[in-house]
Amino acid sequence: MTPLTNTEKTRLRAHYGFKKMPFSKYLKVTDMYDSQSQKELREGLEMWLDVGGIALISGPCGVGKSMTLRRFAGSLDNNKYAVYTIPSPTATVHGFLRLLCRRFGLDVKHYTVDLFHAAQSFLVGHKQERGTHPILIVDDAEGLYPDVADVLRRLTVYDLDAEDRFSLLVSGIENLLQVLELGLLAPLHSRFSFGHTLRPFGLEDTRSFIRFHLRRSGGDETLFSDQTVKRIFHLSQGRPRAINQLCIGAIILGAVRGKDRIDGAFFNAFIADHPLYQNQGVTQ
Repeated sequence: MTPLTNTEKTRLRAHYGFKKMPFSKYLKVTDMYDSQSQKELREGLEMWLDVGGIALISGPCGVGKSMTLRRFAGSLDNNKYAVYTIPSPTATVHGFLRLLCRRFGLDVKHYTVDLFHAAQSFLVGHKQERGTHPILIVDDAEGLYPDVADVLRRLTVYDLDAEDRFSLLVSGIENLLQVLELGLLAPLHSRFSFGHTLRPFGLEDTRSFIRFHLRRSGGDETLFSDQTVKRIFHLSQGRPRAINQLCIGAIILGAVRGKDRIDGAFFNAFIADHPLYQNQGVTQ
């Protein structure tokens, strides 16, 4: 969806009485909706930090993994932890290690072995040199090539595994699990101390999510009828990203057509003309 211009946002807010735009992904971590599944994941990650090892997070596309990790990272004490996030790792070992070194603010070496040594030394010596425990988050990791995935394991191997000098968290959609099942990655597979699959919202979380965004925008929490909410849940399969997409699209068309409420009949008409959903059928 093409971002709205400031003029379009003003018109939309005025039509529905919004003080701010609802269903935005650009929220402070403290302003995000908290589902039960997301709470469980964050609590598990907080306990994992005490255990050590490598954590694995999986879940369908658009279910809120990156958003939950942002909230987890944002809740940590900056005096104790330093978070380094690497999105969409590159395909080659050399490229990935260059990406790591740049993220760490290190000089980028010419040879792969020197890049590896620099990155590992930075992570291993972080606590002693900077006073904080480093957490390396590799997000959108479903594109990991096996040899790059094995580099992650080798980064954690030092001092005969006497202690965990840094924490590694790998997150991605289900394709990531297929990569990790490869036999040559058995050593990495054995190092995961915590794993969690983030599930899509159920109907009640979908309803609460929509009302949460309407409430924080200053709008009417009942703008979407219950029939519409159920339809959104069905079409989105409980994925927050898709819920946002459907809700924003519906209120835009509603404002264009002068609708004060997004009822079932109007929403079905909206879906019938939506290029991504028009073949999904109509439920009463």
